[in-house]
Amino acid sequence: MSPDKKKLRSKASENKKARIVLRTLTYVISVLIVLVFLLAFVPGFKYWSWEFFSQFPKNQMTDGGIFPAILGSVLLTAVSLVVAVPLGVLLGIVLSEYNLTYIKFAVTVLSGVPSIVYGLFGLGLFCITMNMRTSILAGALTLSLMVLPVISSSVYEVMQSIPRELREAAYALGARKSEVIFDMLVPSVRNSILTVSFVSAGRVIGETAPLILTAAVFYSPQLPRNLLSPVMTLPTHVYYLAAAYGSKARWMAEGTASVLILFVILVYTIAFMFRREKK
Repeated sequence: MSPDKKKLRSKASENKKARIVLRTLTYVISVLIVLVFLLAFVPGFKYWSWEFFSQFPKNQMTDGGIFPAILGSVLLTAVSLVVAVPLGVLLGIVLSEYNLTYIKFAVTVLSGVPSIVYGLFGLGLFCITMNMRTSILAGALTLSLMVLPVISSSVYEVMQSIPRELREAAYALGARKSEVIFDMLVPSVRNSILTVSFVSAGRVIGETAPLILTAAVFYSPQLPRNLLSPVMTLPTHVYYLAAAYGSKARWMAEGTASVLILFVILVYTIAFMFRREKK
């Protein structure tokens, strides 16, 4: 057998082994994900009922429902994305079209900052300095700052993936830079922007630490009247129940956690659908 054939056979054998290893790891990770889902979601699913979704907590948080927490999480997620998505998209476009090395580095660093640090920053700036106190607006602005670097980095990467020849062809036809960006480039990556928006929503809806410091309360006897009202949220509700009541309110904590998991799954499923449509 010639040396070339031996090399080809050796490479084929190595590729086969690599595929086996990767396939095995994929199966193991998939099984672990399913186990985590079953252990976290199934125990709380049996507590679902119309009263659980529509009532306020009562009897010292050991009975009733979680409607205020559901509404609070939805409001915080919606307001934070209304602020973060437009700013993140614009920042990603600017970073893609202009050589701003220091800003790119700052965005990369901010992407890795722990959420508790953003919570402390939001507490100092929005709650205390700007006198928003514990409120939806303070929490939403804090969350928007947290996901802003993630959105802008993702938009930057997507914009960079567009062939430069398209830009050059548009400029050659006499198009202005603003026309190239907003009439050609942004529409071509619309699904990618929607994908990263829903991925950010999945992260926002599951955050706990920033909201404990800026927006969430242990219990609210009424629904929020405006953006300066405090709220209950799903993740902080689970935390407070586990920390304050332990086994007494375990059923409500498990039910709340399962609802939170459902929200996250739905959001990421929508993001996956937009990603598939993009492909």
